[in-house]
Amino acid sequence: MKRTALVVVGGATLLLVVGLVWRGASAPEAASVRGGHATAERSSAPDKGRSGKGTGTADLPGRGGPDENAAMDGATPLIDEPMREEEGTLRVEVLSPTGPRPGARVTLYLRGAHAPTTGQPAWRLAGTGLTDEAGVAVLPARAGNYLVAARTESLAPARAEVTRPRGEASTTVRLTLDAGQGLEGSTVERTSRNPVPLVELTLTPRLSGSFYSRASAPEEERLSAVSDARGSFRFEGLTQGDYQLDARAPGHAPKRLARVHVPSSGVAVELEGSAFLAGFVEQADGTPAADASVSAFGADEAVVGVTGAGGGFSLDVPPGTYQLSARKGDKTGTAAGRLVVAAGMTLEGLRIRLGAPTSLVGVVRRKDSGQPIADAAIVLGPHGDRGDIAQASSGADGHFEVNGLAPGAYDVTVRARGFKALSRRGLTVLEGQRFELLAELDANGRIEGSVVDGEKKPLAGVQVTPQRKWGAMEGAVATVTDAMGAFVLEDMPPGDVYVAAARTGSTVNAREPVKVEPGQTARVRLQLSDEGVLEGTVRMAGGGLPARPVMVFAQRIGAPRSEGLEVPASANGTWSMRVGAGRYQLSAWMTDATAQSESQEQVIELKAGQSRHVALELHAAKKPIVVTVLEPNGAPSVRATVMGSEAGRSNILAERLTDESGRATLVVDGVGSDALHLWATNGGRRGDLLSVPSTRTAVTLQLEPGARLTGTVRSAGGRAVNGFTLLVTALRTEDEDFLTQQQLEFTGDRFVVEDVFASRVAITATLPDGRAGKAETTTPPGGTARVEVVVDAGGRLTGRLLDAKTGTPIRLAYVDVDGLRSPTTGEDGRFQLDDLAPGAHRVTVWSRGHALVDRQVTITAGKTRDLGDWSLGPTRVEPGRLGLTFGMSGNDVTISFIAEGAETGDLRVGDVVTAIDGATVLDPGEARLRELGAPGSPCTLMLRRDGRTLSLTLTRAK
Repeated sequence: MKRTALVVVGGATLLLVVGLVWRGASAPEAASVRGGHATAERSSAPDKGRSGKGTGTADLPGRGGPDENAAMDGATPLIDEPMREEEGTLRVEVLSPTGPRPGARVTLYLRGAHAPTTGQPAWRLAGTGLTDEAGVAVLPARAGNYLVAARTESLAPARAEVTRPRGEASTTVRLTLDAGQGLEGSTVERTSRNPVPLVELTLTPRLSGSFYSRASAPEEERLSAVSDARGSFRFEGLTQGDYQLDARAPGHAPKRLARVHVPSSGVAVELEGSAFLAGFVEQADGTPAADASVSAFGADEAVVGVTGAGGGFSLDVPPGTYQLSARKGDKTGTAAGRLVVAAGMTLEGLRIRLGAPTSLVGVVRRKDSGQPIADAAIVLGPHGDRGDIAQASSGADGHFEVNGLAPGAYDVTVRARGFKALSRRGLTVLEGQRFELLAELDANGRIEGSVVDGEKKPLAGVQVTPQRKWGAMEGAVATVTDAMGAFVLEDMPPGDVYVAAARTGSTVNAREPVKVEPGQTARVRLQLSDEGVLEGTVRMAGGGLPARPVMVFAQRIGAPRSEGLEVPASANGTWSMRVGAGRYQLSAWMTDATAQSESQEQVIELKAGQSRHVALELHAAKKPIVVTVLEPNGAPSVRATVMGSEAGRSNILAERLTDESGRATLVVDGVGSDALHLWATNGGRRGDLLSVPSTRTAVTLQLEPGARLTGTVRSAGGRAVNGFTLLVTALRTEDEDFLTQQQLEFTGDRFVVEDVFASRVAITATLPDGRAGKAETTTPPGGTARVEVVVDAGGRLTGRLLDAKTGTPIRLAYVDVDGLRSPTTGEDGRFQLDDLAPGAHRVTVWSRGHALVDRQVTITAGKTRDLGDWSLGPTRVEPGRLGLTFGMSGNDVTISFIAEGAETGDLRVGDVVTAIDGATVLDPGEARLRELGAPGSPCTLMLRRDGRTLSLTLTRAK
């Protein structure tokens, strides 16, 4: 039997962590060792090599820094298969202020798939060329997603992201070269404001995509500089636009400014002190382990070091939470628990004892036929954190093997051409264990469809793009409709795919969900409405330009939130988007502002062919409250989630992530309560402030320690247990609208889970053969709970969801059992969950426009429980309220959102509210306070619409 095996070099910590299901993590940078401490760094050696790579970075720090035509030395590899003209071409037109620009160097990069453990795409050099006398370069380019850049000696580079869709022989892109701009600023200590010299700065163009994603570009398109002895830095020769700025310095935590405008001056890069993890690595007999590799993994960093002769190590890491492990030869070890360290703090006395390593072996095969899949890529990363632990590929028989792993939990991704990628999170191995993984992949399907206009006539040349619900689909390539408006999307992963269509130069106009079955063809028709242009300006209240970068968000009224569109405003505060006709809710926010009012918005009616100018304003928050979150050991809690509601409630009305100093600013202008409930979570640590006066401007919130959960899984029938999936869910109260859970897979019959919420938790174990069991326990803060889960034949839960008013099936609704979510309901509204543990369960169902409903059900071993037809009514409005959300337009209070199921009468989103029950309202908080009354009581709203005054009486929900 042939196997492809891989031994891990440089062990990694893989501990068990708690994840909030609605949270994500950002990607890390690579790390290297310098000066005995592990610290991230990047080379900025000048480029002396091949053409098309730029002319290298300047070798003088500070104000003698680089211009953008002197790009960093790049190591972007060539594409595996050369481009051929018969596959299509990219026609690049390069212009300068004086007209077409001959002799410009054009470089084409192919954007590849994202690495699962870094979240960053792989770039490949696809081609280079010089523009002709007409300023045109034609480069062979097959269908795909690209970055194209043009350079000339005297002007700043020009760049654009471009899609070469299938079905189009040649795609044209225009790049305009212009005079170079500058970016200057200073690097300082955050607290003392003292300058920090010799800081390495990296500037990455931010071409498109959400502010929340990391900017990505080939190394050749990134710029570097070093601040001088006074902490000053300057970049010159830059293209006007938005960039991501990263800063690194010895003894300081890395700092990232997600979006900076060029040109800009006075940019302050505030650095925090580094943190240190220090301790010893021991052999199994307690003797020092010299020259052992020590690895620390966190949300943004993978840091590696080597022990000295006495087994000691010291890792220089950014503030945050880490998993720590060590490896020497074939022995590995893991530090207990998750390690939390603050800026300027050293966590000492850590000890790692080396023992027997773990391994992961398995087979990759087709799910439909069981045939082995060769050359599948298997990538392992630390569970819940970033880092590339190991990679392997399957042999001809589909088998693979990864040896030399540290005990702990892994996230594994399996990819093979023509198949949907498989992600398995939390594969957990204890010391000396061997985890056997069966990776069954679904074959991709296809989508056939057509695009028509408002009169249902076919539209040719429309670009069609497959997407996920909340954004781009990795690796997806667009296509264009033919003369009959038809299109085909090949190689589509099974599941819910959203198909988006837009005319050339437009933002997405139509978007429809499609259910793709393995190996099957799905069909869809998209109808494009006539379009118009929304454009305008963003200014601060008072007329000044925003001091920070701004995003503009357009939400079509009545459409799902996932259908919203966002564009960045330019440096002079202007913005523009071409969209379908309709009513839109427009808002803007500064991307890194901490105390900005979030309620400013305008409602605009856009007609076909119309261009509407919209002047948006940014206002300071009236009631910001700075929440400092501390870990149980007193360290600031980095990337903790801070939430707020009215006192006595746990429904989330405000939410933020803490920064490197453990601080988050909640804006509570619209809460409408004299007292707040504030709480925060980070992993399995949670803290609460049950009642905080809304007049407070700053509070400190201490997290209590998480708990540890250990136990065994036993079969009621006495059969052996050789592996299981474990789901740990914190039991929520009725008004909590957040869910905390952790799902892990174990081999054998034992489990250990670190950093569990200290609360009442449900533990469910499910075996591959369908046996399942459930137990509940209370986990103590900082302590260990032990539990035995007894499994028996699993049961099945089925049913159908219907709309209570119309009786029609509800598709794409969600069903979960104790936090275990099923696939969405099908076209017939039916759902089915298998292998449920015998006993009592809490079943929750919900969908857009319908009420969230809970039901207690009992599952019998080996039996099917059919809930039959389950009718869902409209979304419930909180008793005593109208189901309204209030916003601001300038100094006017407006109706921002109307909940489905609310009694609205003639009320419309965008109406100005001047008074409620005779009392004038001046802000959303006042409106929310006045709206609340006795359930079933009348509520009179005084409104202003289109210059008219209206009075409307509604009934508060019972």
